[in-house]
Amino acid sequence: MTIEFADDAQDLIAGYRRFRASRYREARDLFSRLRDGQQPATMIIACADSRADPAMIFDAAPGELFTVRNVSALVPPYEEGGGLHGVSAALEVAVTALKVKQIVVMGHGGCGGIAASIAAAADRLVGQFIASWVELAADARDAVLRNEAI
Repeated sequence: MTIEFADDAQDLIAGYRRFRASRYREARDLFSRLRDGQQPATMIIACADSRADPAMIFDAAPGELFTVRNVSALVPPYEEGGGLHGVSAALEVAVTALKVKQIVVMGHGGCGGIAASIAAAADRLVGQFIASWVELAADARDAVLRNEAI
């Protein structure tokens, strides 16, 4: 099987056209049922890494997984007030509106976000936004670096 990667917008448009011409038509009944809502049993919190696609890894069809993806699959602590809380909002929807039965946090090998967290622990420069984001994993990272069980 040969995989072609989208290099530009034209590749994405061509992929969309292939989807509409084949996969969408094959699953027309499924998409019709999903038009009015979703009832996934599982929420997945996964890394945004393009190599770790939860739907592919779990062989899930559209409508089966409610997925949130971000750098390193991190979940910020609960807090009220200012700021935008995308992961918290998704969790709230999953639990209160969709009534998911399980939440899975999916890690993967070779995670660039975790590598950035380790680099930050060694006082190496990482991106402005990445540095504060991966600091969410600092307690677990530091325990691992001290070779402690977490």
